Amino acid sequence: MQFEADYFDGISPRAKRVLVTVHDGHALIIAPVQSADIAINTVEANLQYAIKDCTVQARLGQGRRLIDLPDDTRLETDYQDLENCLPKKPSNTFWKALHYAESHLGLVALSVVFIVFAGYALLKYGVPVAAKYAAMATPPVIEKDLGKQTLNTLDHEKLGYFEASKLPKARQDEIKAALNVLCKKTQNCPEYDLQFRKSPTIGANAFALPGGYLVMTDELVELAKNNDEITAVLAHELGHVKGRHALRQTLQGTVSGIIIIAITGDASSVAAGLPALMMNMSYSRELETEADNYSLQALKTACIPTKSFATLLLRLVSSHGGGDAIPEMVSSHPDTKARIKPFLQEQPTCI
Repeated sequence: MQFEADYFDGISPRAKRVLVTVHDGHALIIAPVQSADIAINTVEANLQYAIKDCTVQARLGQGRRLIDLPDDTRLETDYQDLENCLPKKPSNTFWKALHYAESHLGLVALSVVFIVFAGYALLKYGVPVAAKYAAMATPPVIEKDLGKQTLNTLDHEKLGYFEASKLPKARQDEIKAALNVLCKKTQNCPEYDLQFRKSPTIGANAFALPGGYLVMTDELVELAKNNDEITAVLAHELGHVKGRHALRQTLQGTVSGIIIIAITGDASSVAAGLPALMMNMSYSRELETEADNYSLQALKTACIPTKSFATLLLRLVSSHGGGDAIPEMVSSHPDTKARIKPFLQEQPTCI
């Protein structure tokens, strides 16, 4: 059996055209190609290898076949039926099955569907669970350092997110005292560090960073009608701190991005970025619901009207021009009407 191939000597990137002969099923002889074309690059003398020392790489579609030689050189050929002229090895059975699957459109389509659903299941269920346990296992000192670095970055004047708070110290202390009362009554607050910032850029807002940092903007304080509304929103943020949601969100986003890149093979494409964004928003809605539940229970325990959260939330959404126009699927928070419903239900009278 003979076939032509390109021989790579492992030194030069330039291929040498050769004639390969399978001799008695035991030896592979590589000989120069006889041609009148003096431009052809070929080997200078015959080379011989024991077939048992040669490795035929797996067939990949209709691409060129590769044979690895024992001296770290290689043959590449367009001849496809190498298995018919070279001894079969045990591992070839698997690769032949793989090639069979690649050659049948139905199996390829089935494989694509399986990968899509498996990837979705991993992103939807596997990653959140893994991120939750990873976050809970992260030492608090590391999480706090991450939160501090994040806050320092947001405070950087070149980014323009935050300015120093213009709230009087007495007003800040009043808000801190009200939150402290809630924590004393519930006996279920995590450690936190409440920070005030002015932010014309993001407007009325409050959010939690890793490590227990709570940030409330002056604009949100001005939007609130009373301390109960402010405390209600801060109780929601404490729910995020309690569940270490900021760290979980960071881990989920990172791992989701890596998985999407691994599946698509392209980190820069819109196809890779959009699914990761959508999936990450879904996680965010789930974490918001957890924080809402924590806030609802805390307000009830502290005898603070739960409607305080609902009224400020509606005012906050309105101030950002969102209303209910943003579909829940592409929003990082659950539907507003669904969120406030439990907070508007009648409560037992506190004594």
